[in-house]
Amino acid sequence: MTHRTDASAPAEAVRRRALRKVTWRLIPLVLLMYTAAFLDRVNMGTAALTMNTDLGLSGSAFGFATGIFSAGYIALQIPSNLALHRFGPRRWLALLMICWGFVAACTAFVQGEGSLITARIFLGAAESGFLPGMLLYLTFWFAPARRGTVSMLASLPLYGIIGTPLSAVILQHTQGLWGLAGWRWMFIFEGIPSIVVGLMVLAWLTDDPATARWLTDAERAAVQQDVGAAAPGREQRPRIRLSDLTARLRDARLLAFAVAVGLLWVGFAALTAFLPLIVAGFADQYHARLSLVQTGLLTAVVYVPAVVVALLWARSSDRRAERVKHSAAGALLAAVGTVIAINGYDLAVTLVGTILLAAGIYASLSLMWQLPIGHLAPGAATAVGVAFTTTLGNLASFASPYIVGWLRDTSGNYDSGLYFVAAALLGCAVLTLVATHVRAPRSSGRATAASVTTTVLDRSAGGA
Repeated sequence: MTHRTDASAPAEAVRRRALRKVTWRLIPLVLLMYTAAFLDRVNMGTAALTMNTDLGLSGSAFGFATGIFSAGYIALQIPSNLALHRFGPRRWLALLMICWGFVAACTAFVQGEGSLITARIFLGAAESGFLPGMLLYLTFWFAPARRGTVSMLASLPLYGIIGTPLSAVILQHTQGLWGLAGWRWMFIFEGIPSIVVGLMVLAWLTDDPATARWLTDAERAAVQQDVGAAAPGREQRPRIRLSDLTARLRDARLLAFAVAVGLLWVGFAALTAFLPLIVAGFADQYHARLSLVQTGLLTAVVYVPAVVVALLWARSSDRRAERVKHSAAGALLAAVGTVIAINGYDLAVTLVGTILLAAGIYASLSLMWQLPIGHLAPGAATAVGVAFTTTLGNLASFASPYIVGWLRDTSGNYDSGLYFVAAALLGCAVLTLVATHVRAPRSSGRATAASVTTTVLDRSAGGA
């Protein structure tokens, strides 16, 4: 049945109602997708509490196996994002989720470093299009002024708050069940939800506002007016050309933003890969004996304040229509927190520093993605540009766990690895501020939501 039009309703009331409908229909599902995706990545850190001993993995070997995830990710990320642009988010994201859920569950049967590395490469390949695809998808539905808060809501680290304790419970209480180690059961149990959510995506997700039959005609028009040309219907989606990619490679400001994102991901990758091990290491340093479940709960405690800080930071960024300084300040807060964690004189102070590290990274993470997105014209340019930026981020995701693991093996603790992370985060803050002073390339055509955001970036560089 077709919705009746409600053109007689006040335009602002229609817009608010449309925004409310879009938010409640899409954000919970996107958050569920994000949680499933990152749980299948970060549960390696919890598995390592016993898996490393079972498989005979050193810190550097574990870091390499964790980081090699990015090899498959990098290889297929841009093609995957172009496929999403071509075939539509609903079908493509559902296919990716079903594939990575299957691969994640199969990780339970690895027998050593070689098979673990192979599983991680395939997992990265399956997940390659998800994060840039999710970021691109949100631009179809939400105006630039709302994307900071929306991106934060869609990427809350529930995988850390809920998933890490759950992983620890599975790890501890399924040990030896049917002759399998607890970490093997953990991979099986946590791979299945991704398959289920993938099937939900097929039933629930809508490609773009033009095909949203759950909105009235007036509501669809209001959403499309809000986002402008960022959300073309399927029949309007332009073909991707090689020039779209080569133009991104010549864009100095985009390159600077992409490197800054990569430096932030040095901290993010180290945090998600090693946080349970870091917490356990700090506990041992201060002679606090923790069970697997206690380690998982203490790790979750680190994430909870991070969520609060990140939400407040994103709302502040949206209210002030300012991304650059907020992004840089978050990275700087994370760097300071890292130094505090290293030099804490007891477990409580160290945990405060670790909380600041997590809070700063998550406060900056959702906002940093808006810088390259806002700098680009919508359509093919955004699809290629976002995938290009996340590719550089994943290069950092490959290097960071390996370097931190190698430094752990060399020094006997995580201090030197954390100093490396602090330096990268400080570099991210500085480069984010510097990037706004890089001249943006001239573009032709009518003004768009993206060009408005680029103007804001230019004004930020000038101190306006």
